[in-house]
Amino acid sequence: MHPLRPRSFRIISWLAFCAALAFSASAAWGWESLTFDLPSGGKESLWRDELARHWQGTTEKRIEGGRIDVLTDRYAIEVEFPHKWHEGLGQALHYANASGKPGVLAVIAYAQGEENLQGKSRQKLEMIEKLCRANDIKMVVLFPNRPEEFNHRPVSKSN
Repeated sequence: MHPLRPRSFRIISWLAFCAALAFSASAAWGWESLTFDLPSGGKESLWRDELARHWQGTTEKRIEGGRIDVLTDRYAIEVEFPHKWHEGLGQALHYANASGKPGVLAVIAYAQGEENLQGKSRQKLEMIEKLCRANDIKMVVLFPNRPEEFNHRPVSKSN
């Protein structure tokens, strides 16, 4: 047996393992992400309007049984916060059916960028994306690029 064969086999096996790992990671995080100049926790309508501007869509398109948050020439989009993803997925399915266009669930993330997603948040988005994929719904994650802004009113002291 040639002395290089076992080593070359190990190198090829290692490269195949790394390629499989890279493929499985990209498949697990198969969502598209967009970042907007909005505060985390901003009103859903702000996110809807920014997404409509970004993809040149119209907002609040009336259909039987509801309103499509954003309708583009390619997609029917529901914009939703992660804690209401069940509702959002159902609405995206309804919008896709009613419009004849592929449905999209745009999930508003609280983290500032994908690199700042914590374990549970990332796991939740992975689960949502898996269910979207199983139902032929595209998932887009919307990230803020600034922290949440609070409008605090000064507390008045009563005498």
